[in-house]
Amino acid sequence: MWIRSVIGLRKFLMPASGLGLNVIRYNIGGGDNPSHHHMRFGGDVPGFRSCENCDYNWTSDANQRWILLAAKERGADIFEAFANSPPYWMTNSNCSSGGQNNENNLNPDYYDQFADYLTEVVKWYKEEQGLTFRTLEPFNEPTTGLWHEFGNQEGCNYILDYLAMANVIDKIVAYLNIKGLSNTTSVSIADEGAFEGEIATIAAISTLQLIGDHALSYVSQYNTHAYFGNSRIPLFDMAKNDGRRLWMSEWGSWSSKDMSASIQLSEEILNDMRNLKPVAWVYWQVIEHAPNGTYGNEYGLIGADFSNSTISLDIRLSFYGFAQYTNFIRPGYQIISTDDGDTLAAQDASNKTLVLVCTNKYNASDIWNFNVSKFNLSLFNVYRTSNNNETLKLLPNTWNITDGILTYESPANSITSLIFNVTQ
Repeated sequence: MWIRSVIGLRKFLMPASGLGLNVIRYNIGGGDNPSHHHMRFGGDVPGFRSCENCDYNWTSDANQRWILLAAKERGADIFEAFANSPPYWMTNSNCSSGGQNNENNLNPDYYDQFADYLTEVVKWYKEEQGLTFRTLEPFNEPTTGLWHEFGNQEGCNYILDYLAMANVIDKIVAYLNIKGLSNTTSVSIADEGAFEGEIATIAAISTLQLIGDHALSYVSQYNTHAYFGNSRIPLFDMAKNDGRRLWMSEWGSWSSKDMSASIQLSEEILNDMRNLKPVAWVYWQVIEHAPNGTYGNEYGLIGADFSNSTISLDIRLSFYGFAQYTNFIRPGYQIISTDDGDTLAAQDASNKTLVLVCTNKYNASDIWNFNVSKFNLSLFNVYRTSNNNETLKLLPNTWNITDGILTYESPANSITSLIFNVTQ
């Protein structure tokens, strides 16, 4: 599964008009103190309750709500809600970007109200919009220590405060039950910034181990970000042993005009899918603000300048690099093993389809020999993205399979998808 927006659908052997994504994560905004003006563009997400005594304002956060519902209309079928921060008035610092001196920021007097707030948003979407969030994630990188007062985006630390996290989970589960949501929405955690590492407090495994068995018993899904950490296998093993669904729920890299961002993105997908083995892989931000067409300071696969009334879109090479995966490896496909670290293979037995996505990360062309003798293959199409003015380009089918070996020469810094019919 591939995440963040749904732009188009696809037919077999034909790329979609977009990325063909089917899952979206929705940020339930906290909303910052109205007297504060320190967030980056998009860093302050409007909340639905602007003060403790205010009623819910369901017209708030119009832009993100539009994206969420538009994704649903275009085929998104798995939804997760998450929170970067509680509303500013529930925090110790009175600021939704974090605490003073990077301290923990959820005021203990508001554990109950925070859980009520998150579940009320989930309830409203289900009852008023017909949209059901499968999971609700109350935290975002909770022990990284990144979130501080007057920062550039919403965030909330829970450094070594696992009891607070457990209390929030308990109260969320209670409210899901009270509001009749527990049959459709469960809790996911903890969106840490790393799998594991020497600094235990920023690691997904450490948080899951220390949050306590009682709170963990309510959790249906483990989420991790892929920014830091050495080995992905221990977290995969933990999720498997605990019987939990595992998501790589956030990763992104700076944009670039050339293939460098695409290659980095592809290498991350390859590493994660081969070793972490998540059931969903989430790119952080498909579209992001890029004033005056700038590159390098944002993560968007599409750059958009929202400063003017006329919005111009710049589709980056990394968009097409991502599409080399998302257009052809579809939900339900099974990842199968290969002995090449730069190739991801996937099979859909029901549709009799085999997909190979190959990345040449070097500055020189390379010849690859694929042993596909275990499959009875017939028709296949080849699409490529590279620095050579190729953006998901359908290539002439000039390759033959001889004695079960397909030979392919890939140009430097390119990503190629080979899609086969399996006739037997």
